[in-house]
Amino acid sequence: MSNADEKRVNHLAERKGFHLEKGGHGKGHGRFYIKNVAEGTRMRSGVPDHEYSFSLEEAEAWLSAHSK
Repeated sequence: MSNADEKRVNHLAERKGFHLEKGGHGKGHGRFYIKNVAEGTRMRSGVPDHEYSFSLEEAEAWLSAHSK
């Protein structure tokens, strides 16, 4: 996915009260975290081996299915 896709998913997250964060080094590299802004907690992805991180596609699907 492109930077434009990342921005689109980030805006979707913000509209729903979440924040999309890029993963750093190691296991989370190239993945994203969805953070609940009000509570300051990371959301569980339900993805085996990546309990709290999402691919951009997984993040978009999760955000589309969830609201605050």
